Amino acid sequence: MTTLTAAPQARLGHARPSMIAGTGLLVRLHLRRDRVLLAVWTLALGLLPAAMVSATRVAYPTDQDMINFASVALSSPSQLATRGPVFAATLGGLVAWTVASSGALVQSVVTILITVRHTRADEQTGRQETLSTTAIGRLAPLAAAVSVTMIGNLAVGLVATLGLLVQGQAPVGSLLIGAVFAGTGLFFAGVTALIAQLAQSGAAYAISFIVLGVGFALAAAGDLARSWLVWLSPIGWARHTEAFAGDHGWVPLLPAAGGVLTMIIAGRLALRRDLGAGLIPPRPGRARATALLSSPLGLAWRRHRSAVAGWALGLGTLGLLLGSVTQSLDAQLNTPAFQQLSGSTGGGSVSEVFFLFIVYVLAQVATAAALATALGLRGDERTGLAEPILVTRTSRTAWAFGDLTMAALTGAAVLAAIGLAAGLTSGTGLTLAAMTLGYLPAVLIMIGLAVALTGWLPRAAGPVCWTVLSLLLVLDLLGEFRLVPEQVLWLSPYALTFSGQLGRLPLVPALAGLTGLAVLLTGIGIAGLRRRDLSNG
Repeated sequence: MTTLTAAPQARLGHARPSMIAGTGLLVRLHLRRDRVLLAVWTLALGLLPAAMVSATRVAYPTDQDMINFASVALSSPSQLATRGPVFAATLGGLVAWTVASSGALVQSVVTILITVRHTRADEQTGRQETLSTTAIGRLAPLAAAVSVTMIGNLAVGLVATLGLLVQGQAPVGSLLIGAVFAGTGLFFAGVTALIAQLAQSGAAYAISFIVLGVGFALAAAGDLARSWLVWLSPIGWARHTEAFAGDHGWVPLLPAAGGVLTMIIAGRLALRRDLGAGLIPPRPGRARATALLSSPLGLAWRRHRSAVAGWALGLGTLGLLLGSVTQSLDAQLNTPAFQQLSGSTGGGSVSEVFFLFIVYVLAQVATAAALATALGLRGDERTGLAEPILVTRTSRTAWAFGDLTMAALTGAAVLAAIGLAAGLTSGTGLTLAAMTLGYLPAVLIMIGLAVALTGWLPRAAGPVCWTVLSLLLVLDLLGEFRLVPEQVLWLSPYALTFSGQLGRLPLVPALAGLTGLAVLLTGIGIAGLRRRDLSNG
């Protein structure tokens, strides 16, 4: 009798047809599962450049208006850190400056979420094992996951290009904006697929977002100091494509090539590892459980502690880098414009102002870490892991409290790690840690939203929470471009916190209000969780 097995020695570049058999079926399955998310992603981000053209025409109707705005942006540390330099004070140049960095950032976040969802997460929930009992090839799951993310990224790039062309923008610049979106997404699809071969889903999310955070920090530091660091970052590549200005068509090839290379490496690793395993294996547990596991909180700590440590360690390392960079910024950015802006924070140094703008973005990365933990409640319910806990004397409130405590601890640990590490290398002590922990109420708001949706609309919890986080990024983008009033921008808890730290509104009442809202949302969610049938939610 002949036994058919997948040869572990097979190379990705010369894979047998059986290695990718069933890829098309899996792609259709993933597209069906993610149809709402993909549609929202494609339309919201793809139409953003065209919408920015209309908004810019209204906000800056004359050439002189655009020149004046570009001059302000070039002298502002916040704009340089978050968007990079303006390469052309034209309609197309300002639109490219606005959407290239932010669009690449949002593309990367969505790509990471989808790639881990269809690779490592499906392995851990047992879905891929079930699929593997059918006639699908060894590389089909990975190929399908990468294909879906590529379809999404290419669709966003195509919609962005067509939208700009309809608005009458130059074809080359329009095509480059689409290429920036697609290329950056392709890069992070490959990087995330590679990381998914190394670690389990919690760590895979953490490591992927750490890579994104490091990329953003390098781009910010490189543009502020006018250094080569910007060319070490895919976010920096997006900025320096110079669409509608220099039109560097070769730059989007960098992330595309990086994505293809990492996909090839991911494929080779997938052929050599066992299903559910990784090159970074989880540490074996004790032969006998400790007393800590007798409570839901202890169980949640045991399950999530590695992810908390990974997030804190990774972003703490980023904090060390940021702290070392800030040491030289006070001298490099000692200009009247920078000094004027630093005065708005109550006399803080230029380096502290720079750190404020960086943390404004990194706080949303910390939120992604906390949100993934909070949404674990719904994941445990779907996979049946909640049932063995709830058949005991454990109440639903106690069960939820464990994961919610760990979600809050994750956000606090990440924020504290960034601030403490940056303070260590910059010599500022606990000052920077206080700045980062100021964003904890904003993180708690998103945790509360996740609980509220899990309690009353469980099927929508994941998609809605990630969509809201992405929309907050877009709102922040519109605020930085002065296309929405500051009061509207305060709908974002991150913008509200940031304004408070800059002294534009009372900080303590703002943080107290955000914390109170987070508690209210959490209470509403717990009430719903206690009332509904978990098996039918």
